[in-house]
Amino acid sequence: MALVISKGVSSSSSTHQPKYFDVFLSFRGQDNFHGFISHLYEALRLRGIHTFIDDKLPRGEKVPVELLKTIENSLMSIIIFSENYASCTWCLDELAKIVECKKNDQLVRPVFYKVDPSKLRKQNGKFCKALAEHEKSIKDYKKVQRWKNALQEATNISGWHYKHSSSEFKFIQGIVEEISNSKLNRTPLSVARYPVGINYRVKTILSDIKSNDACMIGIYGPAGIGKTTIAKAIFNRICDHFDGFCYLENFREKSGTNDGVIELQEKLLFEILKDKNIKVGNKYRGINMIKERISFRRILLVLDDVDKWAQIENLLGGCDWFASGSKIIITTRDKHLVATSGKCFSTYEVKDLDQDEALELFSLHAFQSKKPKKDYLELANQVIQYTKGLPLALVIMGADLCGRTKLEWKSAIDKYERIPNKEIQKVLEITYEGLDETEQNIFLDIACFFKGNLKKYVMDILDSCDLNPIYGIQKLIDKCLISVDQYDKLSMHDFLQQMGKDIVRRESPQLLGERSRLWCYEDVLDVLTENTGSKNIRGIMICSTESSKIQLEPKCLEKMKNLKFLIVSNVEICGDLEYLPNGLKVLDWHGFPLSSLQSNFRPQKLTILNMPESRVIMYKLLERIQCKSLTRMNFQSCQYIRELPDLSIASPNIKQLNLRECIKLVEVHDSNGCLDKLESWDLTGCVELQIIPSFIMMKSLKFLILYECKRVEWFPDIPEEMENLKFLSLAYTAIRVLPSSFGNLIGIVRLDIGSYFYSCHLPSSIYKLQYLRKLVLHGHVQFPKDVEIGRQVLCNSYGDFSKYDFLVLNFLKNLTSCFNHLKKCLLSRSENLNFQDGIMRFTGLNFLLIEDSKFLKKIPKLPDSIRSVYASNCISLNSQSLRKLFLQFGRNLGLAPNMKCSGVKCNVLLDSHSRQIDYSSQLPLSKFFLIEEELRPTLDAYLIDFGERYNIIVPENKIPKWFNHQSIESSISFWVGPEFPSFAFCIAFHLVPLKDSYANNVKCNSLRDDIISWVCVVNIFTNGHKRPFMQQPIFQCLKCDHLWFYGVPHSQLQQKFGDLMQGDRNHVKVSCKISHWASEFGNFAPVIARMGAHVECICPPQNSIIIHNNSQNADDKSATLTTLSSHLYYLLSPLSMFHVSLSRFRRRRTSTSSNP
Repeated sequence: MALVISKGVSSSSSTHQPKYFDVFLSFRGQDNFHGFISHLYEALRLRGIHTFIDDKLPRGEKVPVELLKTIENSLMSIIIFSENYASCTWCLDELAKIVECKKNDQLVRPVFYKVDPSKLRKQNGKFCKALAEHEKSIKDYKKVQRWKNALQEATNISGWHYKHSSSEFKFIQGIVEEISNSKLNRTPLSVARYPVGINYRVKTILSDIKSNDACMIGIYGPAGIGKTTIAKAIFNRICDHFDGFCYLENFREKSGTNDGVIELQEKLLFEILKDKNIKVGNKYRGINMIKERISFRRILLVLDDVDKWAQIENLLGGCDWFASGSKIIITTRDKHLVATSGKCFSTYEVKDLDQDEALELFSLHAFQSKKPKKDYLELANQVIQYTKGLPLALVIMGADLCGRTKLEWKSAIDKYERIPNKEIQKVLEITYEGLDETEQNIFLDIACFFKGNLKKYVMDILDSCDLNPIYGIQKLIDKCLISVDQYDKLSMHDFLQQMGKDIVRRESPQLLGERSRLWCYEDVLDVLTENTGSKNIRGIMICSTESSKIQLEPKCLEKMKNLKFLIVSNVEICGDLEYLPNGLKVLDWHGFPLSSLQSNFRPQKLTILNMPESRVIMYKLLERIQCKSLTRMNFQSCQYIRELPDLSIASPNIKQLNLRECIKLVEVHDSNGCLDKLESWDLTGCVELQIIPSFIMMKSLKFLILYECKRVEWFPDIPEEMENLKFLSLAYTAIRVLPSSFGNLIGIVRLDIGSYFYSCHLPSSIYKLQYLRKLVLHGHVQFPKDVEIGRQVLCNSYGDFSKYDFLVLNFLKNLTSCFNHLKKCLLSRSENLNFQDGIMRFTGLNFLLIEDSKFLKKIPKLPDSIRSVYASNCISLNSQSLRKLFLQFGRNLGLAPNMKCSGVKCNVLLDSHSRQIDYSSQLPLSKFFLIEEELRPTLDAYLIDFGERYNIIVPENKIPKWFNHQSIESSISFWVGPEFPSFAFCIAFHLVPLKDSYANNVKCNSLRDDIISWVCVVNIFTNGHKRPFMQQPIFQCLKCDHLWFYGVPHSQLQQKFGDLMQGDRNHVKVSCKISHWASEFGNFAPVIARMGAHVECICPPQNSIIIHNNSQNADDKSATLTTLSSHLYYLLSPLSMFHVSLSRFRRRRTSTSSNP
């Protein structure tokens, strides 16, 4: 039994409040308390080993719960088996508990005090007699058997045998020495004052460690993200499972010299072998000593902050000699270091804290509580937005603001945004300093000018500057200084961007014109108006937050001989600039005021020429340009361009040409059909365009967009096969017949074609398009007469069309014929939509879009391949066909409609729910266009298949009554088991009148006198942790209430959220918010009326609700289920089917911007 010892803790107090102990002593006090036990305890105490010994608890028949907890909370138990140990039921209960804890990895060692271990193992002598007496007196066979089993297991553990002839002093010293040198004698590493968000990240890595045989685990991420904190927590959690362990911190810094390497080698040997006398002499001898002494042991080794593989080789000579089961964990800022280390390496990327975690960590440092004070909440949220989840910044800024007044907070926050915190910057700059000069220049260019731009675009610019961007940008990605999003745009943490800009500021703190880069509008204005520029300036960005006019001296750029980048936006420059540096690589000038470039400008080195909304005249401009380096030109919305001259001489290497909405453009020179390097050509909205090249031979062309070129009546001949063209849009042109050579576009993946005003006839050669996956048909499109329009699917003259990967459709009257593999089908505003059961023949169809059809009454049973149905503003659809559609999608997900939630107890009457309009999220159309533009994916994204995800958008506001969780709020919660199951949710959007005069026009089946668009944010919290799952979907051009169904299978959800699952019960919360919305006529606004979820749940019985809804805007009077609980996450995929260009506000829908 025990005495409470060491560190000043009394025995009585510790039994009432169980604490953590190094050692728990179990013994029979009447046998040896005043001798051996007291001497053993005192020796342990003097060695600093925190030991529990019970000498105060009153004896009874049952061991107190507090004592059992103390056993659980001890690192090690020592059982002193004495002659009469088994006669005490108290001791036997302790023993049974100790053996139970041993199964949970507690260390257990027996001491055989003046007894023969062999007799104990056989349970002979007094032990056998005592157990027999217990059987008679207790008459509880199971309990006695538990004692016997515990005795059997404990006595078979290797321990210490004390004999009568032994020296008790030496025997005790031997025990203490062995315990002192064991795993027990370690102080856990200090992890963090407030380890917010650490546990589940540690759990994820530990799960990975257990699930694979990788010897090495790499934890990577940017500076200040928490890599060291996580590594320490893992070390503390698992080190006791190894024969030896060692944590080497500041590894990068210490391994920089031979003396540092030797110091690390000696520390490693000491930590594993506990021999203070080991000296290695030199690092080469140290490598051999480490291999010889450690190679047969299972060890845990953590190398914190590694940035080169050579550092590990200098220490260990390699990592291929460790004993099986050993684990080497490294933390690094270099993804490449861990990504290229072979199959024996597993990796884990540390991500930013989510918003809730960030607020909690910051609050603990700023307020010493998990939440901020109410009157500081707004200020605290400003800090959270600024820090973007970087733990280092949250800790430093929280401590800095702790105890300060609100005025001081406001002043400090303003300072943070202008002047980086030196303590944070010092940590972040370590990675930057490890780059070479070229890589540093790339980083600073991106930080100052090109964050948010497409990677390919930036690489063209940097390549023209001889900065080797293919290697350099990848190096920055590997070093976690930049990242590339799903749409290939360069991204950078705000702190890293601020660090880059601060590095440039420090080049010349006082003389602005001596800096290498200028981006701040006020600084630029000062340099240009005062004419204080210099040859040091590499780039200038003249961008104002508000539309501005400035007057500049004609030669204000003359001193900037090395200027590479000139970017002008939202600024009208009065007066003619007489000088542009000939070394310019980028001329990006929105609203360029001249018809051509300056006569003394020699743009031979120009790579990017962007002049949207400018007054340029193409033939005059091209007279000034003879530039082989030019790769990208943007003349969007230039109203003075009437013709596009021959580019093959002026810019033969052009890759991207944007002429969108050049509404006066009439003719494109014939030779431009042979631009070999052109990859993307956008002529969207060139409504006067009539003459285009007679033929196209462009081997690099990937995108050709002629959307809404209303006067284009014919398509060029394709004399040779073009395998690279993937996306062709001919929608809303006047093209009625395609050439027979159209089949040479063999690589097409997506084709948009058709018009409401003309019937377009497709040639037979279209059947050669074996890679076609997305066919978007507008209005009337006729397929070749060789294919029957009726019940006969194919004409024999074409043989077996199963080899073709597309579906043959005819929308002139009915949907009838098909091939098996077309993936997507869109109809727009067709007036004769009488779907028959023949649609079941479309066995490969997975997307069906029908827009603005007042006549569509029924969606029939669809093929099992269908994943998405989008029937916007189709107000005649009946509820019965919609119900079947929802049930079909539920079955596809494996969600039976009869799944019930056990949390339902009572009924409540639910009247119509009045939702408040969030006016703060309303935007004018112009600003909503910018949001749409920001969220709009690149053209490449239109070709992506996002996998098995199920979507429905239909005019409706009733959640299907079989959904087993429903809520009138904008969030819904439930409990699930150890894995994230398949799951579907529904959100009902209601259009609410903004004016009293429209109050009566609110029925679901009526079109509003308005066109509404909004951005929706859906968050999923798993056990309180939020994680984004997709880009925000945009719902556009809706005119009535709509219901959105979205379902995801188990496999995808488990992949996204599996690391957040904790045990057998996990809490999930789905929340939805309309983050931005716009009304074309200002009559209505969107609100979330209700939500539903259908999932196989394990919700506990609680006061959940069965909803009966009697309002016209709710479900019918059938019962629907609701449970209300906690947190959840982004569950969306790129819902591109809702992502349609907002140009429809200005004219007809731009289908090239949709991604069905």
